[in-house]
Amino acid sequence: MQIALIRVTPNGQSQRVPIERASTIVGRSDDCHIRVRTAGMSRKHCELIIEDGSVVVRDLGSSNGTFVNQERIESIPVSAGDLVSFGGLVFVVEVNGEPGEIDPAMYFEDGLPEVAASPSRPSSSPQMVPAGNANEDSSMMDFDFDLDDDDDEQPPL
Repeated sequence: MQIALIRVTPNGQSQRVPIERASTIVGRSDDCHIRVRTAGMSRKHCELIIEDGSVVVRDLGSSNGTFVNQERIESIPVSAGDLVSFGGLVFVVEVNGEPGEIDPAMYFEDGLPEVAASPSRPSSSPQMVPAGNANEDSSMMDFDFDLDDDDDEQPPL
């Protein structure tokens, strides 16, 4: 079973994040498998669990919540095409290559919960990187997300 989260943005960009562990912790802490450095994330925010042919998203008691298809969840199985949101980011769940083609801007709009879309949401873009500790048992690649969506719109200084 091949699982990925596809980050979608309001400006139509997407980025695929393969999930290759049976349990993947997402949060701000350095010991998380995927780190998202933004104030909207808890130190250990949520967990993705792959077990017996299914994928479960479980909130880890985060302050701002984890959402699936705009509903705040505690723990819920997800399927291909479901929208997972945390820390102001929206991801499409990909299972064995499905859904095939996606419209990132549409999925972003459909997946962002009303709570996260409020004017009080922080305007700074989060930085998300996988844990790179050589001592950990991680099957994730070293990668760095450039989540600053406003760079292309700014004139050079």
